[in-house]
Order: sequence, then structure tokens, then C-alpha cells
Amino acid sequence: MGFIDLKEKTNDKSNLIPKGIYEMQISKVTGDASKGGHEYMKFDFLIRDDLDKVPELKDTNAKEHGRHYFANVWTAKDPNTGQDSGEYSQEDLANIADAIGLTQAQIDKYIKGKDDLMKACEGKFVRIYVSLGENEYQGEKRKQNSTFTNSWHPTKYPKQGAKPAADDPFQGTRGDANATELSDADIPF
Repeated sequence: MGFIDLKEKTNDKSNLIPKGIYEMQISKVTGDASKGGHEYMKFDFLIRDDLDKVPELKDTNAKEHGRHYFANVWTAKDPNTGQDSGEYSQEDLANIADAIGLTQAQIDKYIKGKDDLMKACEGKFVRIYVSLGENEYQGEKRKQNSTFTNSWHPTKYPKQGAKPAADDPFQGTRGDANATELSDADIPF
């Protein structure tokens, strides 16, 4: 036997996370396209590990912290032809902007296109509902996680000690006027 024994590999194809509400940090966002040219933004989320003691997250963050979760936001299809329109849905873009705490003034000043939005997302904290369902692709049924931008919301738990970004969405960690500030009494650790 050599350095690696392939008989030892895991046969669990799922590697899925349980459905539920997670507090995550957007680690990275990149643009890509399918083989057919359908464009998308690929979000790499990291399940936060600093909220293990928060009671409402005991079945999500506390059990799955540190794991990556990937989600794609695709360009919309033209309602008349069913073909890729090449444009992102305004609803998807608005949901993403709201989840990371962008104001309309910041959008108008700093977000000139997809690349600016992707850059503004990186490092921000969000609250996301992740579902678990079954999908059929090329005759094979498989379980998969999914999320839609309408289930992305501002975090309830801004990172303690982080300085909120002032006006520039590309700097610092997202602060949120609607988020619940945590004190030592709120978290029993």
C-alpha cells in the first residue's frame, strides 16, 4: 500500500448541513458561468464559530460551526424566451444588498456593477435560512442544500469588537442598526 489508501475514503456523498437558520460570514464571492454560458455569483459562506452558546442557534451554528456553505446566484432568465438574460434579478440584488447592510446612498456611490457588489459582500455577516431538499438531475435523485436570496437577512449578532463600516461598504466589518447588540450578560460564555 502506498501513501494513500483509497479504501479509506468516505462514502458519504451528502456532506450536507441540516436545514435551519445560520449566522454566517461571507468569506468570498466570485463570478463564474456554466458550460452553456449562464452567469452566476458564487458565494462562499463560513458558518460562524463565535455563536455556539446562543440558544436559538444550538442546532445550527453550535453543531456546524466552521463549515463552508456555497450558494450560487444566477442571472435571470428572459420570461419570453426562457434563455439567460445576462442580467441579475433586481430582487436578488436588493436582497443581497439589504442582507449586508448597504444603504441606497452607499449603493449609488460605490456599487457600479457586479464586481463592486461582490467586493462589498466579502467579510460581511449575514443570517441565512438553508433548506434541505431533493433534486433530480439527469435521472439521478439526490439531496441538496439550497437557499434563496429572499431568505438572506442582516445578522442579529454583529461581531463583538468589530468596527462598523462608516459610509464605505468596502471597508471594515458590517455594522447594523437593526441588529441586536450583545453584552456579556446575553451570552453565557
